[in-house]
Amino acid sequence: MAVSDTPRSLHRRDTEREQMSAALSIGFIGAGQMGRPMVDRLAAAGWTPEVYARRAEARAELAAQGIAATDSPTGLAARADLLIICMFSDAQVREVLFGDGVLAAMQPGSILVNHVTGSPTLALELQSAAPQGVRILDVPVSGSADNIRAGQLTLLAAGDPADIERARAPLSSYGSPIIEVGGLGDAQRVKLINNLLFTANLRMALAAAALGESMGIAPADLARVITECSGDSFAIRRFTLAPPAVLEQSAKPYLAKDVAVIRQVAREMGLDLGELGEVAAWADGS
Repeated sequence: MAVSDTPRSLHRRDTEREQMSAALSIGFIGAGQMGRPMVDRLAAAGWTPEVYARRAEARAELAAQGIAATDSPTGLAARADLLIICMFSDAQVREVLFGDGVLAAMQPGSILVNHVTGSPTLALELQSAAPQGVRILDVPVSGSADNIRAGQLTLLAAGDPADIERARAPLSSYGSPIIEVGGLGDAQRVKLINNLLFTANLRMALAAAALGESMGIAPADLARVITECSGDSFAIRRFTLAPPAVLEQSAKPYLAKDVAVIRQVAREMGLDLGELGEVAAWADGS
């Protein structure tokens, strides 16, 4: 036992966690590749999340690890003070929140946190359709499942500052930093620009890796040097972790979805994505 971990301090920590859990009930929808490690981090931090899972096997797996699970998304929504949703696309969010009646089941005073990267208008639509007293937070994320497991997922939080503050403690169990970026929709706008820039950066990094290989330089070796030089980027650093082809294959479905969304947003606003849009065309075939 560490010097600081006296029986009294451990008891105090347990008491604080019990008070924390009693103060805010947390529901979670979308415990997949990204969502499941979020649930694990919430539980490890002393929260008691309840998870919606369609499959009986998934519920049994969660229960075996001491995590409550339910097959009723509306029942979960009615019980949760903070409902977190982590899915792939706006279409999936709409299906759950509108099609399954989850948003309508939420109670006054509760908060919905949407981690999906998508259209900036969806958050406003959700707030408009929400029952009176239900609050919406627009919180797209940047990072990987490994970042979540380390508690270092970047969260872009948009909405009422008081709502963000109320949700901050549980979100901090897997998110750091939590960056406030304005009103509903603003986080999505910033995240979409970020993803468009990353798409362009990855395309350039892939081209650099191909050029390096033609000169007899392995991508990992190229990345190891360039990460210490002026040509460094988050994209090229990925080549120290996996071959370029693997990174391209794994990232492309997500990038294609996000690039399609920002093209739609640009059309609606009468904007030209310019060179960024041209370079990003490799991801969505535009």
